Amino acid sequence: MNINKFSMDKAYPAHNGTIWAHDFIPDGMPAPFESTWGYLPGKGIIEPHAHPTQEMYVVFKGHGLCRVGDEEAWVECGDVIEIPPMKEHSIENQSDEPLLWTAIWWPAIEK
Repeated sequence: MNINKFSMDKAYPAHNGTIWAHDFIPDGMPAPFESTWGYLPGKGIIEPHAHPTQEMYVVFKGHGLCRVGDEEAWVECGDVIEIPPMKEHSIENQSDEPLLWTAIWWPAIEK
């Protein structure tokens, strides 16, 4: 059995150092998508960015303000956020506690 969980010992700076990231899928496990853990310390914000892939965030710990395009919503543990291709998005942690989520992305699929 291979178990993977977020660890600051394995984390690296991502998005121009605005978050800490860490591989989400255990080493050697094939997956039809790419993924990473995302970690924001208290009062942190991930830089707004966009990309051509479809993406979703699943929040595991904490809460914050998520922006996707011109929409924004408070998100918390258990929420799944859909991020369409080429939509600028960001999460802002307005608390003192960490915010932890996973980002999963794949090539855009036409509906």
